[in-house]
Amino acid sequence: MSSPMALPGANAADDSRRLELESCLREAAALPGVDAETCRWLEEKLGDEVFNLVVAGEFKRGKSSIINALLGEPLLPAGVVPLTSVVTAIRAGPHVRVHMEMRGGQRLTIEPAALGEYVTERGNPANAKGVERVVIDHPSPWLANGVRLVDTPGIGSVYEHNTDETRKYLPQADAVLFVASVDQPVSRAELDFLKDIRAYAGKVFCVLNKTDYLRPEELREALAFSSAAVRKALDAEVPIFAVSARLALDGKRAGDSEALARSGFRELESTLRRFMASEKTDAWLSSLVRSLKRLLAQARFALDVESKALTEPLERFEANVAAFREEKAKAERVRADTQVLLEADARRLLKEDIEPGLDSFMREQQAHIGQCVDRWFSDLKKQPARQLQLGLEDRVIQEIRSAYESWLVREDVELSRAFETLCSRFWASLQESVDELMRHSSELFAVQFEGIRTDSRWTTESHFYYKFWYEPTSLKLLSSAAVLALPRMLAGPLIVRRMKATATELVETQAGRIRHDIEERLKKSVHEAERQMLRQIDTTVGGIDTAIANGIAIRRRSAERAADRSSAIDELRRRIAALDARLVRVAGVQGMG
Repeated sequence: MSSPMALPGANAADDSRRLELESCLREAAALPGVDAETCRWLEEKLGDEVFNLVVAGEFKRGKSSIINALLGEPLLPAGVVPLTSVVTAIRAGPHVRVHMEMRGGQRLTIEPAALGEYVTERGNPANAKGVERVVIDHPSPWLANGVRLVDTPGIGSVYEHNTDETRKYLPQADAVLFVASVDQPVSRAELDFLKDIRAYAGKVFCVLNKTDYLRPEELREALAFSSAAVRKALDAEVPIFAVSARLALDGKRAGDSEALARSGFRELESTLRRFMASEKTDAWLSSLVRSLKRLLAQARFALDVESKALTEPLERFEANVAAFREEKAKAERVRADTQVLLEADARRLLKEDIEPGLDSFMREQQAHIGQCVDRWFSDLKKQPARQLQLGLEDRVIQEIRSAYESWLVREDVELSRAFETLCSRFWASLQESVDELMRHSSELFAVQFEGIRTDSRWTTESHFYYKFWYEPTSLKLLSSAAVLALPRMLAGPLIVRRMKATATELVETQAGRIRHDIEERLKKSVHEAERQMLRQIDTTVGGIDTAIANGIAIRRRSAERAADRSSAIDELRRRIAALDARLVRVAGVQGMG
């Protein structure tokens, strides 16, 4: 794994802590008795930390221009009409590459110059090309340490799907750059959207763009008005930065420090760097440190038990081993019971939380779709029968797609949280069971045990499998050739009646498919969480069994071998103690509290 790259101006001490933790993880993985697979997993997490910095706001405020200024090049299309129709995520990479993730799972790689053909309303109206998401690799230092810049469609334009796409992404935001414009007063819609953002993002920064449009006195007046409006709407102080993204980008590309200074962009960048370098780092590093310290404590405990097997009177030690086996059997029964409870809770989540809401939504949509078909018929009734049928079919499919996508976005947030809560409770119960076994063992074998609580790492991001949409099949030939051959006045009502019946059936079919999909993915998610958590528990308990068996076997062979193994155990203890001391420095005083 490559070493984490530092942001320019980032906290050098934090970068040093990252590198030190990476070194500790590698050394720990090489120690006998330490769970090397979990160490490698933690090392991946150290390199894969993702921090979503989402840029959002109304259309025509310059969101894409803000991102271009941060990157120092005109990567994203910008213009005076509503542009972005899909979410674009920009992540770290050795060079610029643009990946298109399409509906249906297809993936394409395109030239950066062709990006506008997919992410703008002009090149991809109403997202007709079916782009699910755009992911861009970019070598900017801004993207170091897992930072991901996310450009979202503008809200409040004539394109409602743009607003929907932006609201879908808000639950994934760790921080939001809310972009407004100094040449237009902050609107009520923008303030309401800010309130929505605050419900999801841990940190919000307000950016007033286009300062180069105003004279100094006008800029001061606009800043005062916007600051007061935001403060009143949110009942809180939110950092507000007045910038010109155009000047900042021009200054960076030309190496013009005076233009960059006039842009006001340096203060924004400096604040963002301080936030990402300090406020989010301590808790994250401390969580990883606690996980590694627990692995080291377990390995040290197994070494201590093995040492007792090498030195204690054999008869007494074996009596203690028999008592240990009894406690281990109790822990295994608790583990089995906990596993059953997790699976039962997952089924209850589906039956009591998901299914009633989905059934209610299905009935609402069946009533709604009938009203829509009547309204659409009024718009299309002058068309020939075949065009009327095709026009209604297209609108029905689009309406059902939009309705279920919106429902799934809302439900996914709650379902993800509920699943994570289940896994966290399961993990806490398993840890407590193992810790109880370790505490009892420490009394039996007269060795010290240090219980260290760790967070559940089985989060929805990595282990909740979810698919948002099944493409509805075509309604096909709703009407017979005889119906299509009738005069328009007679064919129209027949087509409408059959369309309503088929659309109602399609709404129900989609609900059934989604319910089945959620059930299967929930099962898979639970089983994957169980597999990974139980493997770690088995590794811990198995380490004690191995230590007991090794100690007794070596002792029975010869005293000389027992003495050599005791010396090796002492050396391993020293290495673990040295790693522990280094981890205290990595976590800091607050992290180890």
